[in-house]
Amino acid sequence: MVASCKWGRWLATVAMIGVCLPSAPATAQQDAPADARDIRDVELGQGGLLVGRLLDANGQPLREANVAILSGGKPLASMRTGADGVFAVSKLRGGVHEITTADNVQVCRLWAPGTAPPRAPKSIDVVSDGEVVRGQYGPPPGNRFVRKAKVWATNPFIVGGVVAAAVAIPVALSDNDGPHS
Repeated sequence: MVASCKWGRWLATVAMIGVCLPSAPATAQQDAPADARDIRDVELGQGGLLVGRLLDANGQPLREANVAILSGGKPLASMRTGADGVFAVSKLRGGVHEITTADNVQVCRLWAPGTAPPRAPKSIDVVSDGEVVRGQYGPPPGNRFVRKAKVWATNPFIVGGVVAAAVAIPVALSDNDGPHS
């Protein structure tokens, strides 16, 4: 009887600790922009050449559109697409880069020639986010409450704390009835 009461208190303590922990150290997930979650691998050509094509939501090339390449938030190059939506930049090095357009950011992991993963393409298609309807309903992108609630709801310590509390509280309450005859 005494052992189960100690276990109930221990589980209740663990549940409270799980609820009180902040979410940032408890998870590896960071609040990254939606664009940064889809990092694409691309193999550079000789001389650090990156070739890409800018497309609209219907897959049609965007002509004379501005494209910039950034690394660590610093601009490395800017250019305009041709009549076929193609852009090219040379003298790039491997690493994480951002391809930015008027309404999109595509994060890429650029690889030196011959070092890329086997499925990495040698060019990239960047789709402009203009008026894309994705077929999923979700909260508006700026809804901060929903983003924070999602972080809390997916925090393993919080979920574990709720489960532990759901088990510990009834156990602790049932043990407090006193000795049974």
